[in-house]
Amino acid sequence: MLLAVASLASLSAALIQNTPQAPARSANEETAYLCPMHPDYTVDIEGKCPRCGMALVRAAAYDVRDYRLDFRTTPSVVVAGRKATLRFKISHPAFDATIEKFEVVHDKQYHLFVISQDMEHFEHIHPEQHPDGTWTIDVTLPKPGYYKVLSDFLPSGGSTQFIPRPVVTAGYTGDLAADSAHLVADTVHKKSINDVTADVSFDPPTFAAGLYGHLNFRLTDTSTGLPITDLQTYLGAFGHTLIMSEDMADYVHSHPIDISSSSEESGPKQFMLPIGVDPETLRGGPDVTFEGLMPKPGLYRAWTQFRRNNKLYTFATTFRVTAPE
Repeated sequence: MLLAVASLASLSAALIQNTPQAPARSANEETAYLCPMHPDYTVDIEGKCPRCGMALVRAAAYDVRDYRLDFRTTPSVVVAGRKATLRFKISHPAFDATIEKFEVVHDKQYHLFVISQDMEHFEHIHPEQHPDGTWTIDVTLPKPGYYKVLSDFLPSGGSTQFIPRPVVTAGYTGDLAADSAHLVADTVHKKSINDVTADVSFDPPTFAAGLYGHLNFRLTDTSTGLPITDLQTYLGAFGHTLIMSEDMADYVHSHPIDISSSSEESGPKQFMLPIGVDPETLRGGPDVTFEGLMPKPGLYRAWTQFRRNNKLYTFATTFRVTAPE
């Protein structure tokens, strides 16, 4: 009997030893140090991003695989006009293990965008993480229809992720193709929301696919017409913009740059905030510039957000991108 027990223990030990364990990182992932705010900036050594001063993080900078995203809603069928809970669980693309550690990017670990198919409804919100590694947030969708829920995050040691999932509400009887966005480029570029007026200009005047362009915002007080100089930071910057193609397939996630700091001598454009200063103590305006590279011709909509007097303002800008010459 003792021999049988010993043999069984030996067999169990052998099985445990030969069972594949979830590695901390896949063998084929080449790592580098990248900036969480500017993932296009990668180097081989530790340091800080020259654009924004953020500490670089070790990540699988060149791994383009999507992480696994388990997305569920409560109730399982969302009803427009009623509160629903969105739940997310992230796991690695190479093995089934829940990811629990994420990098802080733009002041948050998880950014979530909820956009209706007609691109009339936009939300930029931030789920909360639970001890079991899942993330949840409550939303109330305004009308029956098809929505895209886009998750934006950076797993620690992984690569930047932007993963879409669909939501179709109860009672939606429309046609998905007919109800798609049919954008029309803006002809008026000056818009007001309460006490903030934004005048938008483009550089170059017409964007071309595959080339960088700039959205320039000039912010003034609606009642006085005076330039706004008390703009507060939002997500660690003086503004935030998400640019989405009409077919909702391509996007640009951008924060302001100081375009005046760029030259052949000074190098790349710099982030607008000084390094090592508490963003909440800073005030900005009236000029805010965002940079983007749109990958293909077509119509795009940008949702640009600013914070003033502790209120958030969202301006929608629709523009056309042409084919490169």
